[in-house]
Amino acid sequence: MVLELFVTSSQMVLRHSILKPTSAEFRNCSDMSGTAALKVEANVVVLGADRVGKTALTVRFLTRRFIGEYGDIESIYSHNVIVDGRDISFNIWDCPYSQVSSEDLSEVKCIQEKRTQWADGFILVYSICDRASFSIICQQIQCIKATKEYLGVEKVPIVIVGNKRDLHHRRTVSSEEGRLLALSTDCEFYEVSAAETYHGVLLVFHGLLERIRDSRTSAKKPAGIKSIVKSMSAVFARKRTDSV
Repeated sequence: MVLELFVTSSQMVLRHSILKPTSAEFRNCSDMSGTAALKVEANVVVLGADRVGKTALTVRFLTRRFIGEYGDIESIYSHNVIVDGRDISFNIWDCPYSQVSSEDLSEVKCIQEKRTQWADGFILVYSICDRASFSIICQQIQCIKATKEYLGVEKVPIVIVGNKRDLHHRRTVSSEEGRLLALSTDCEFYEVSAAETYHGVLLVFHGLLERIRDSRTSAKKPAGIKSIVKSMSAVFARKRTDSV
C-alpha cells in the first residue's frame, strides 16, 4: 500500500492506493544469516452496514489514529506488522455496504462471491447502537459460509465486532447477544470502541490472524477417518447412479 498521511490543523487526511487482490500464500524467506523465517500473507475482508465504523476500525489498525468521517469508498490496504517474531502482511479489503435491488442482484452477488473467494478471513462489524446492523451481519455470516462451503472450505475464519462501545448509553444490542451469535456460528467476538482505543482494534486483527493460522493448519492435516468414509461413500453413490 502507498499510505500517505497529511496532518492539518483540523484533521488528518488519509490517502491510499488501491491494490490488486492477490491470492493468499505462505512464503519461506531467509535472512542474511541463513535462518529461515516464515512470512505470512493474510487477505482480510471487512464487512458491515453503513456508518458502523468499518473504515474507522481499519484505519485505526493501520495508523493508530481515529478519523470519524468517511465516504463510501471501497479500498484495499496493505499493512506489514511483526507478530510473535513473524512478518505478517495484511491485505485488507474495506467494503461499503451494498443494498441489493432486483436490477443489480446478479452483479452484486458476483462481487460478493469474488470477495469471499479472495478472503482468508472476515471481520464483520456492527454498531451496538444499531440493531439493524446486527441483523445484517447475521445474514452476511450465512452467505459467507454458504459460499465457502460450495468452494470446499470447511473452516471459515470470522471475527464479529460490536463497535462504538463508548456509546453504551445508546446501546440496542447487548454484549450477550454478540457472544451468543459468535458461539452459535463458530466465530470470534470482540466489543470495541475504534474511537477510544487502539489496543482493542489490535486484538481484533490479531484474533483473526490466529483463526486464519488455525484454518490453514487444519487444511494441511491428513484427512480423518470421517472424511475418508464420506469421500468413499460419495464415490460409491456416484457409481451406483452411473450403473442405473
